[in-house]
Amino acid sequence: MKIDLDYMANLLNVFVDSNNAQITISTLEEYGIPIESTNAASSSALDENFLFHIQLALENKLVSNQKLESHNLESLGITMYVHGVGLTEQPIRLTQKGHDFANALDNKEVLSRLKSEFKDAPFRMVFDTSQKLLEHVLKKKLDSLL
Repeated sequence: MKIDLDYMANLLNVFVDSNNAQITISTLEEYGIPIESTNAASSSALDENFLFHIQLALENKLVSNQKLESHNLESLGITMYVHGVGLTEQPIRLTQKGHDFANALDNKEVLSRLKSEFKDAPFRMVFDTSQKLLEHVLKKKLDSLL
């Protein structure tokens, strides 16, 4: 599966748009992010798009639980079993790195350039490039003010 930057932006924006410092899995669902699969034979399977992107967010330290842990899905309240998945209302927060990436993806110019010119790049390169592009955009804005 490839990284869908629009999906990632929507996922991270749930945290940014929330009035709370931490959210839960049900908050993601309330904002329209499908958590459980509608295609699975079992009613307790995760949506593959959600699973892929939340794992990327975990691996890259974009999200953590309230104890600042981000080492596995269980730290976010997601437990994988042989016959399905268990969801717990574990408080989840966006890390500073997550906020930085969300801010970059929220900029239409940055998101457009990432999608067109870096769509097949490794995540680390996408993240680093997003920060450099956002810095460039903000620098241009600052120069126009001076």
